[in-house]
Amino acid sequence: MKVALHGAPKGFFRTEPPHSNDELLKLVRKTASLGFRAMEIGPLASYMPIEGRRVRTVLDDLSLGRSVHVGGFFDAAKFALTEEEYRRVEQQLSLGVTLSNEIGSTTVSVHPPYFAAGNHITQELLSRARSRFLRLLKKQVELAHRGKVRVTIESFCYHPFIFKDVNDFARFVSKFPPEKLGVLLDIGHLYQIGINLSQPIRIFKDRLIDVHIHDATLEKNYQKATHLPIGKGTIGFPGFIKLLREVHYDGWLTLEIRGNEKEIIQSKQYLETLIAKT
Repeated sequence: MKVALHGAPKGFFRTEPPHSNDELLKLVRKTASLGFRAMEIGPLASYMPIEGRRVRTVLDDLSLGRSVHVGGFFDAAKFALTEEEYRRVEQQLSLGVTLSNEIGSTTVSVHPPYFAAGNHITQELLSRARSRFLRLLKKQVELAHRGKVRVTIESFCYHPFIFKDVNDFARFVSKFPPEKLGVLLDIGHLYQIGINLSQPIRIFKDRLIDVHIHDATLEKNYQKATHLPIGKGTIGFPGFIKLLREVHYDGWLTLEIRGNEKEIIQSKQYLETLIAKT
């Protein structure tokens, strides 16, 4: 397993997204200087436009692994009912695939749509949002696959997202071959809502491409309860790494924490120690 860094968290190295290309390249170099072996470029919405070939040169020089993350949340109601939001999501994912090709990444991850506060959710609206998301993914997954890029969908599988639970999410992704659509497991968010992490690990073991790592608690306010440095929450990471070993996972563990440089380094070192022990 390889410890990677998720883009640049807000305030990381005294930066504030969106970032210019020069700022992004500084972050890439800083990430390498801290001993990370890989970096996730994104969330894409905060970085456009990116000079992909220039970024690739720096990544190659530093021997950093790379992936692309299409960030931001997409309004499920607007996505279901308007062409404007549908096209926005389609454009974001398409840009992610293009950037992946430019920087030499073989994966691009994306969030599913969610229902914003105040949305009146009916079964008809939910079904329409899901069917349109399926249609969009089928097109983009095929285009990405031709360019040797694998799309991965992040595991937001609970209210207010368009999937009600892990099994519902699994049924959706099963409509695609594993070699074309993977899963990005976000353990902090799953843990915070009470999901036993062994369940999604075992369900998605053949599709698991990346794992977003942040500590979390069971507090109801997800903003306070998630994206914590390791040790600030209550996730049992030794057991979690053991579970990954049991399903022969050997991909990325991508830190996605709100923390200062010291906390990020300590979280990285802790993960690497656990990996070495197992």
